[in-house]
Parts: sequence; C-alpha cells; structure tokens
Amino acid sequence: MDRPYKAIVCDVDGTITDAEKHIQAQGIEALRQAQSLGYKVMLASGNVLPVAYGLSAFIGLDGPVIAENGGVISYNEKIFRLHSGEMPWKAYQHLQEVMPGVERLFTDNWRLTEVALKRSNDLTKVRGALQGWDVEIEATGFAIHIMEKGHSKVSGVRKACDILGIGMDEVVAFGDADNDVKMLKECGYGIAVGNASPAAKAAAKYVTLGKHSAGVAEGLVYLGMITCKCSDLQ
Repeated sequence: MDRPYKAIVCDVDGTITDAEKHIQAQGIEALRQAQSLGYKVMLASGNVLPVAYGLSAFIGLDGPVIAENGGVISYNEKIFRLHSGEMPWKAYQHLQEVMPGVERLFTDNWRLTEVALKRSNDLTKVRGALQGWDVEIEATGFAIHIMEKGHSKVSGVRKACDILGIGMDEVVAFGDADNDVKMLKECGYGIAVGNASPAAKAAAKYVTLGKHSAGVAEGLVYLGMITCKCSDLQ
C-alpha cells in the first residue's frame, strides 16, 4: 500500500515481546528494516525511561523514546517530562491504608510520573478504593498504572510528533493492550497484533493474524513499509 506515513510507534510488552516479556528477534529485524528504509521508529512503553531507552539503544533505533505511558520522552539526549506523579503518589498512599500489602513494581524505583502496581494486585479493589480520586487507572497484562488525568501514551506520541515535525496522521501505531487504545485510534493507522485485548483490536484499523513480533512484521508488510517478511516468522 502506498500511504504517506513517516514514522512508526511500537508498544513493547506483548507487542515485540512474548507473553513472558522476552524480546523477539523478528520484531527487532522488522523495526530495523523499516528504519533503514527511512521511517522514524519510536518505542512507546509503560516501562520507566532507563529501561525503554536502553532497549531502544540496543535495538539500534534513533527515534524518540516514549516511557511511562507517555509521561516521559527522551530524544537526542534531552528529556521531556509531560506529567506529574504527585496525585498518583497520593492515591497510592491512600491505597496502602485501605489495601494493606498492595505491591508496586520494582521498576518504580525509577518512575517519575505515575505509580505502577504489580498485576497480581486485585484490579477491581484498586479501582474501587480510588473511586472519586482525580486519577486514571490503566491495566495491562503486566501492570496496573495509576496516572494523573489526561496521562496516556497518545500524549507522548503527540509530543514526539511535535519534536519530529510530523503529524499524528503520519504515524503507524502498533499495540496489544488497553493502554494502547488511544494511541491506536489517534495515530494515522493503528495495528493491533493477534494477541491484543478486545479493546485494542476494536480500536485498530487492522488486526494481524500473527501474534507479538510476528504481527508487527505482518503489519509492516501489509502497509508496504518493509519489503519482505523477517526471518523466523513462518
């Protein structure tokens, strides 16, 4: 397909990793091939910036890195902080009082703009305990994120587009989880990989047969953004 896209934004966990959060080589190949053909490739993760930045660097990508579900962006050795962690932190302190034993992710040692709870915590109880609080609660297969209102990956993608001087309609987005829904809807073309949540699939313009990284490669081939399938996809 001949479409005027200039950039790709790709979720990490569950999209270019498997269900155990292990990175898959075919996803790296697909994104590198797209970059070599002139597309700007960005990662958009719920993980903290040190992890997302390191992954992007080791993969060999040169686009902006969107971390903490759009709360923090890094590009050309500059860091842009888009949201505040003050209200999420107060909400977490309240949770500790009403849900003794609620556990945060280890990576929260480096988290700046949100609070991320282990997915083993009871999501229904978390939502109930924070009813009426001025926060967003986003759940993925890997974590429960407590964020200030308006905090989402799409705000990070929008800022990254401003930095690059391109429009949101020029970006192809890949994702698998509920926290990718807004990004899939608002970018120029949203693709949900085969293992995506029902909400992510409903938000996408195209749902791949392939799961995880195989779906990323499939989507890029479908849009004509890479010329052939990567190895190990059959």
